[in-house]
Amino acid sequence: MYHKWMGSQYYGGAIWTNHALQRLNERGLSQEMASSTFNSPDKSSPGREKDTILSQKRYGTSLVSVISKQNEKREWLILSCWIDPPLAGSVDDKKRIGYKSYQKASPMQKIWITIKRQLGISKY
Repeated sequence: MYHKWMGSQYYGGAIWTNHALQRLNERGLSQEMASSTFNSPDKSSPGREKDTILSQKRYGTSLVSVISKQNEKREWLILSCWIDPPLAGSVDDKKRIGYKSYQKASPMQKIWITIKRQLGISKY
């Protein structure tokens, strides 16, 4: 079951999966912006997975992407969404910063970072 703070399960003419609602919340992306991208994209193309559509829309310097597909009843499902570059403080932003730190780390630091990630001490 989704939480109200995560957005509405039915919004903008589509059914939003729990995964998509969770991604909205984690990424600081509004359901309104993602829905606008889905309903009136600047660009659409086939997604990586079978029968999926990648819709994209530019908002200033940010690019919002939405993955959708139709179910057997021909209802639209929103499967996932994200914004690039990630919004400051979001999960994706923290991952990006962590990856950059990892790239700059010495070999010994990389080993320590990897151990901490495997032990669950650090997510990024």
